Amino acid sequence: MIALRKLLVFAAVLLALGLSACEQGRPGKAETDNRLKIVTTIAPLYSFTKNIAGDSVVLENLLPSGVGPHEYSLSPEDARKIADADMLIKNGAGLEEWMNKMIGSANEFRADSQELVLVDTSEGVNIIDNDPHIWLSLRNAVIQVMNIKAALVEADPGHADEYEKNAADYIKRLEDLDREITESVNRWRTKELITFHSAFSYFAKDYGLKQSAVIEGPPEAQPSPSHIAEIMDIIQRAGTRVIFSEPDASHKIMDSIAGDLVLRIYSLDTLETGDHGQGWYISSMRANLETLNKALGDK
Repeated sequence: MIALRKLLVFAAVLLALGLSACEQGRPGKAETDNRLKIVTTIAPLYSFTKNIAGDSVVLENLLPSGVGPHEYSLSPEDARKIADADMLIKNGAGLEEWMNKMIGSANEFRADSQELVLVDTSEGVNIIDNDPHIWLSLRNAVIQVMNIKAALVEADPGHADEYEKNAADYIKRLEDLDREITESVNRWRTKELITFHSAFSYFAKDYGLKQSAVIEGPPEAQPSPSHIAEIMDIIQRAGTRVIFSEPDASHKIMDSIAGDLVLRIYSLDTLETGDHGQGWYISSMRANLETLNKALGDK
């Protein structure tokens, strides 16, 4: 039944691509905006691209602000957005597997002869254990920004100087925050993280932290009693007094563990969902730093 449902969704997406191509090919449709049309897949990439390109491109994010990228299902409207775009910017590292079949078919339904430019921002990133959450490392974010900038310069050389300058300015801000986090970590009384979601391996690697345990079980499954018992044993042996949840996590499980072991719960944002704003990424990473300072820093 699941396979049939996925097949029907894919068929609807292909139909939408065909209809979009027909609409683009209709005579009398005036093109008044010659800017590059760019679609990003997730909120961090939107924020990166907006900081580099500003208003010199038409920018849209594929996923709605409250929807995460894991196991997302493309809609016919998503297909139209991609068919109309000049460039699609994705995270890569296996995050957007749900999009691969559609991308392979997208160029067949384009009304013009130009192929869709696909930018994989994970190129050059050292992937850890197939973890796609590369954007939670500011150092990886710099690589992603450089990949986006290079693609923009190649596709739109008339704005190359603008893209180069904006990217350099934004990278400086990312590096400034990276240094600030490094200084903060040096003051923390513990370097161990117990998190709900296995999303912080890159962040931990950057700052010499240890992601000791992950509360969440296999995808779409509740943690088993044996898994929870193992987590509680790790917490007791580590001597940590805090655990980290996230905005969309199951608070029932976290509350149970915290209640049994008398722990405090703090929330870290994985940035999988969020506002599509220019300053959103840095402000969100800074908010995570403030949370970590409260939880782990010297009082």
